[in-house]
Amino acid sequence: MTSVAESATGRAEAGSTAAGGAGLAFRLERAGLGYGRDAVLRDVELDVAPGEVLVVVGASGSGKSTLLRALAGLLPPREGRILAGGREVTGPSADRAMVFQDDGLLPWRSVRRNVELPLRIRGVSRGERGRAAREWIEKVGLDGFAGHLPRELSGGMRQRVQLARALVGAPRAVLMDEPFGALDAQTRVGMQRLLLDVLRDTSATVVFVTHDVDEALLLGDRVAVLGRTGVRAVLDVPDGDDARTNLRERILEEL
Repeated sequence: MTSVAESATGRAEAGSTAAGGAGLAFRLERAGLGYGRDAVLRDVELDVAPGEVLVVVGASGSGKSTLLRALAGLLPPREGRILAGGREVTGPSADRAMVFQDDGLLPWRSVRRNVELPLRIRGVSRGERGRAAREWIEKVGLDGFAGHLPRELSGGMRQRVQLARALVGAPRAVLMDEPFGALDAQTRVGMQRLLLDVLRDTSATVVFVTHDVDEALLLGDRVAVLGRTGVRAVLDVPDGDDARTNLRERILEEL
């Protein structure tokens, strides 16, 4: 796998006409994150480079989804601060798209109208949002299904719709919370390959949460390992099978 800098540069060039701008940089400065009285993560120090794919792994309850929701602006930090593009995160933004394990499609809207929804909310003209939706439906391999309702699609196809909906608005960052976790093994492999293909056409930064170490090594430029209260390690994903096998063992030890 290429280095973070090489990956970000290459994707920025490939996605110059598909994305709304350069990938978004994130910084967490001594951030405390959690719900109610208890902090799940404490004193988090983490930088995410523009255009990289950072995969976050950790045991159940380690705060993976909590971290992602904080980056999305859905969960304010209890202490410290979170920056996106050098500005403090105070809430959600069109620059940051979320992709969940549950596809969250509106059941009464067709594939095309689900994909168009972010653009409609932003007031994009009907013709322009139709063109963009058609382009992304084709990119995710759903040509011929634009008029179908979600109930007429398989789980993998619904996740393809969700991915198209997330990317149609050219966000600068895509935050993905175990999006393939509920899929069967064969469909999951197909979605992983699709994601890698789609990312070549966008300069967006990606933060991807998973509990699967092999998935992390396949998709990531770097892997952040969460422990009981914070980030235990942030590791570059190297080239070569032997080097990745060694990194896999180290990640499992950190977990």
